[in-house]
Parts: sequence; structure tokens; C-alpha cells
Amino acid sequence: MSSISTPPSHSISTSPSHWLSECLCELMASPHVSMPPHGGMRLGPGPMDVFTTRFEQYFTSTAHGTICGHPVDREGLKEGLLALQKRWTPEDVKVEQEGNDCLLQHDVLSTELEFTPPGSSIPEVIIAQASLSGDKEGEKHIRFIKLEGNRALFRP
Repeated sequence: MSSISTPPSHSISTSPSHWLSECLCELMASPHVSMPPHGGMRLGPGPMDVFTTRFEQYFTSTAHGTICGHPVDREGLKEGLLALQKRWTPEDVKVEQEGNDCLLQHDVLSTELEFTPPGSSIPEVIIAQASLSGDKEGEKHIRFIKLEGNRALFRP
């Protein structure tokens, strides 16, 4: 039986310093299981899609953003992040600025992540800025995210 390790706390009221970088790193390290359709037939429990589960936890239902300057809806964000995940090396990630995200203004975070894709010797840098929203329980979720970096990393 698969289990999901505890994701970073959605509340940033005590320490916003690592929230965005931790969410993105956890998401990139999460296994994605793509199940082919079975014509409506239920085949019983299968492997858990941790990537989708975490994506649902971290992003609002109306989340949108830009990837390398191109506007995307929630599904476009997910597709771009899944493409990035294929080139991601979780054990090689460096969070710039001494591991701290930057709190740009109330509920807006920024971070810079560096990693070297498999088969490459050239490090890639991803810059992320996210606007957050809270829910009734005080949990924070990404409602808008701007991702910048090598555009080819975000293509399937």
C-alpha cells in the first residue's frame, strides 16, 4: 500500500522562508502514475498518483499562471510541471539565497531553484513567484504562479 509522506505545512504564518521551495521540490519528487482509461471498468485499487494528490493540495481549484511568459490555466500548469518533473533531479536541487524563499509582499513568495538535468553538465535555474490564498482553516494554497527558466524544460 502506497503512502504519501507529510507535505510541507500549508500554513506560512510562522515561517514563510521555505514554503514555496519545499512545495515545488516535494511536487517534483512525487511519483506520477498515468492510468490509461479502461472503458469505465473498475479494476480495483491501483498505484497512488502522489503528484496529482500534492498538486491538488498545493494549488487552488482556480489556479493559473505563466510559464516562461505564456499564460496557462490550471491544467496547463500541471502539464508544464509534469514536463519539468521528467528532467528534474531531486537529489541535486539547490535552493538559492541560503535556502530562503523571499516574501515579496503579503501572500506573495519567490524562490529560485537550481538543478542539473540527467545527461547534462549545465545547471538549469527555475525562478518561481507565487501568489497565495488562504482557506477557512488558515491553510495556504497557490492561486497564481509565474515560472521562468529554460522553456524546453516545461514542454512534454
